[in-house]
Amino acid sequence: MNCLSAMFKYLLYFLNVVFVAGGILMIVVGSIMVSSIGTFGSFSDSVNAQTIPISIIVIGCVIFIVAFFGCCGTIRENSCCTTIYAVCMFILFALQLTLSIWIFVENDNFLTKMNNLVETAWQQNDSANGYPMDALQLSFKCCGKEGFADYNGNVPASCCGYADRSRTCEQAIYTTRPPCRREFYDFWASNTDLIRWSSLIIALFEFGIFIIACCLASAMKKQHR
Repeated sequence: MNCLSAMFKYLLYFLNVVFVAGGILMIVVGSIMVSSIGTFGSFSDSVNAQTIPISIIVIGCVIFIVAFFGCCGTIRENSCCTTIYAVCMFILFALQLTLSIWIFVENDNFLTKMNNLVETAWQQNDSANGYPMDALQLSFKCCGKEGFADYNGNVPASCCGYADRSRTCEQAIYTTRPPCRREFYDFWASNTDLIRWSSLIIALFEFGIFIIACCLASAMKKQHR
């Protein structure tokens, strides 16, 4: 293997190590988002709220697996494995770019749906539906749709962070809690901004790795001829 091929090899290996770490980071971020949604995720109408974090976790797992095997293929100097790795990386690039573009295009529409989700939870906040506002208030440490005044003095225990509905919520606590509609919207607005820009950067990073992997696979084939 000539000097240029060796440089590609170690550069690709280093990028794969970074990518393994990136895959782990995406899994952690997605898991934190799912955890932040908490028990509100069990509300039947909240399936859209879990779509993005679950997608991030799945993509993170795929990135971790592909990058791990990419490291092995690069060190073994196997042209077949490196070619397969390059193809997988291109597929990842296409998926990541699609996710990024979708979030850019549908961001306003998605945030509107999240806003409407709080409205739906408020309208269906009864025992038959499992009190979805309780789950929202416990997860996001908020109170009421537009504030604690929505409850007209009958403030539920969840506004104070109590899961037991029989407990009394103290005024000193619930008066400091922000409105759930604003809190839920801000959560998604800040996270979608982070996700769409990071997804675009990662997609460009994957495309660069794809090109390097193709060059390395070509060099390996020439060497074994």
